[in-house]
Amino acid sequence: MVEPDLAGKVTVITGAGRGLGTTLARRYAAAGASVVLSGRSAAALEDVAVAIRGSGGNAVCVAADVSLPADVQAMFEAAVAAFGRVSILVNNAGIAGPTAEIADVGLDDWNEVLAVNLTGPFLCCRAAVPIMRQAGGGKIVNIGSVSGKRPLAMRTPYTSSKMGLLGLTRTLAQEVGKYGINVNLISPWLVKGARLDLVIERMARTREVQPAAVRAELVGLSPLGRGVSENDVANVALFLSSAAADNMTGQDINVSAGAVMY
Repeated sequence: MVEPDLAGKVTVITGAGRGLGTTLARRYAAAGASVVLSGRSAAALEDVAVAIRGSGGNAVCVAADVSLPADVQAMFEAAVAAFGRVSILVNNAGIAGPTAEIADVGLDDWNEVLAVNLTGPFLCCRAAVPIMRQAGGGKIVNIGSVSGKRPLAMRTPYTSSKMGLLGLTRTLAQEVGKYGINVNLISPWLVKGARLDLVIERMARTREVQPAAVRAELVGLSPLGRGVSENDVANVALFLSSAAADNMTGQDINVSAGAVMY
C-alpha cells in the first residue's frame, strides 16, 4: 500500500506501547505525521518513539491511563505543547477483560473493561474535539471489534464495550460534522498477535478444549479461511485519516476477512 500523505498532521495514538498500537504509531510516522504516543508503560512507549525517531520521524511519549480524566487532559496538553495542535486521534487503547460466563464476571472486571474501552475513548474525544474545532477540523478513528457486532459467548464486558463504542462513533459523527471533524470506527477480527493468543488460550481453558480447536473454529468463520494482520487494520486507519476519506463519517468498517459482512 502507498502510504497517504499525512505530512504536517499531528496524531495522538492511545495504547501505542504494544501490539496494534505500535504498528499504528510506526505507520502514521512513516506517512509523515508527528505522533503522540500514549499508554500505561513509559518504557514501552519510549522504545517505540526511539525507533520512529531513528527512522526520521517525530514522536513524543505521554504515559497515561485513558480511563483517568486528569491523565487524558495531560496527554492533550502535551500534544499541543509539543506540536501546537491535534489533527488526528486514534482511540486504540483497550483491554480484553475476563473470559467467563456472566455469572462468574465480577463487577470490578466489568467496570474496568468499560472504563478503558468505552470511557477512555469518550474522554479522549471530549478533549480532542475542542482542539480540532479550533483548527477547523480533524479525524477521529476508533478501534472497535467485530465482537461488538456478533455474539461471542464468555466475553460480555468486552463485547458490550465495543458495541457502546459504535454508538459513540455514530452519535459523535452526527454532532461534530459541522466542525469539519470526521469520526469513524474500524471493527477488526482475529488480529494476529499476543492478545489474540491470550484470548484463545482463555477460551480454550474455559471450554476444556485445546487452543488449536478454538483457533480453527474462529478461522472457519472467514470465507477466506484466515484472520487479519495489524497492518491490515493500519491500512484502513490511515485511509480514514487521509483526505481520501473526507466524505466518510459515522462509518463502521470491518477488517474481518469476511467473517462479518454487516
